[in-house]
Amino acid sequence: MVTGGGIEQGETIAETAVREVKEEAGIDVLFVRELGVAENPTGHYVQVTSTERLPDTWEHDGRAFRWLPVSADLELWGQRGDFVSALVRKRVVGYVTRGRELLVFDHKGRPEVPTQVPAGRVDAHEGLEEGLRREVEEETGLTELEIVGRLADGNEFEELFGPGAHESHAFHAVAAPGGPDSWEHPVTGTGMDSGLIYVCRWVPLDECPPLWGDADPLAERLRVSITEP
Repeated sequence: MVTGGGIEQGETIAETAVREVKEEAGIDVLFVRELGVAENPTGHYVQVTSTERLPDTWEHDGRAFRWLPVSADLELWGQRGDFVSALVRKRVVGYVTRGRELLVFDHKGRPEVPTQVPAGRVDAHEGLEEGLRREVEEETGLTELEIVGRLADGNEFEELFGPGAHESHAFHAVAAPGGPDSWEHPVTGTGMDSGLIYVCRWVPLDECPPLWGDADPLAERLRVSITEP
């Protein structure tokens, strides 16, 4: 089950949600949006987000809490799963280039984690390109980007990489010229990777390492489109 409880006199729905999560789970959250209203019994279903990075599991007041992947078919106790489908968010993947180089990063101190490019879920209030700019800034610190276009929409991305938890959209973006060839960046934002250190670097597209542990067809497509006359 998930947290929930009654609205006290004088409270707004947002205030109730924040209070109930604090009381039941012991964590501080911010109200994001209302997902819907159920009948019989009447209930308001809302989305909140943590104000800090949390562990994978924890205990509070005799209850054990854990994170589960969000999916439209996630089963929760009673009616508490009625609006889970509204939480399924789109995901953006950023192939950022500088000339004929691609921006990649590794997790500092965790050599077992594969090399990646910036990626993450789009917030409820964001468009895809807005979410892409935010993810690139949070994970690498780069802010001056020109979004060239989409490399793959949700359907093509699934055809290339298989089904995932979120509908993914890949974009090609170009960074401003200059800057260092490599740097370390502490991840910002409120996601699960917040506070981690990413080692960012530019790599020649002709020498692109495996991404997420495998050859990447979109990186190859980008290499061909940029390097061929």
